[in-house]
Amino acid sequence: MSLIRNIVHRTLRVTGRTTVIAADMPTEVLIGETGRRAAELLRGLLWLRQPVFLGSRIRLRGRRSLRLERGVAIGDECVIDARGAVGVALGRGSRLGRRGIVTTTSHLSVYGVGLVMGENSGVGDQFHIGASGGVTIGDNVIVGPYLLVHSQEHRFADRDRPVREQGTVERAVSIGDDCWIGSRVTLLAGAKLGPRTVVASGAVVRGEFPGSQVLAGVPARSVREI
Repeated sequence: MSLIRNIVHRTLRVTGRTTVIAADMPTEVLIGETGRRAAELLRGLLWLRQPVFLGSRIRLRGRRSLRLERGVAIGDECVIDARGAVGVALGRGSRLGRRGIVTTTSHLSVYGVGLVMGENSGVGDQFHIGASGGVTIGDNVIVGPYLLVHSQEHRFADRDRPVREQGTVERAVSIGDDCWIGSRVTLLAGAKLGPRTVVASGAVVRGEFPGSQVLAGVPARSVREI
């Protein structure tokens, strides 16, 4: 058992994180998890020649604009579009869940900005991050599944023209350090969350919030300070 734990620690050490394994963790779980992560690490070394963890059936667009630090993990079946002015940069030990999408330049009429994510932050499964207007996620951020980020919105003021012909407005979205974003949260164009913000599940966030508070509702509002 101690040998298996040592192997797990050596495998996870690549991320730069300190991992404490539960004392009651079954041996078969440790063996299975070690094998899976070793396979993902090998895929990262072979495909990108970097010590990163890549899941299966990942699609990467614009690799020259993709910057991954040591220990980054990208889950199965993700589509990452790094074609933009900033591209996609993921910090040391950060993680993107399974079956997620990052869009940067999805239409030739707008050259997108991109996504910058800090160290040791994680986004849950089945996310959609629209980064054409720029999205920044700080360090040590926890994000639940089904995150939606829209840094672009459509113009619609002209009643004589279809909305699709009126163009778009791009406004950056940012999440400060040490935030916790619940599941099924939507961040709209221009949303800015200060450090240590907690966002309740299902909230729709528009506007700027200074941090150290809990947000909830549609539209989201501050319900208490922390």
